[in-house]
Amino acid sequence: MIRAILLSDSANREYSRLPTKVRERIHAALQELAGSERGDVKRLKGTRGREDLFRLRVGDYRVLFARSRGEIRVTRILHRSEGYDWL
Repeated sequence: MIRAILLSDSANREYSRLPTKVRERIHAALQELAGSERGDVKRLKGTRGREDLFRLRVGDYRVLFARSRGEIRVTRILHRSEGYDWL
């Protein structure tokens, strides 16, 4: 099942600021996730009362997203050092 990939405004800004090589790796990982549901994905804890959030690990970066019917909505793209304190 191929899902559409939608980036939030903040994720789009974060994505555009990344080095080209990192953007290419994240793009490829998202395409694989959308097409085959494969990747280093884990459900995030501590999101009770809100929609389930997941993280996709791409090297030193984490792509945070939510799944819904037919789409993957990317909310943030973070370097692993930034952590998840904003949750």
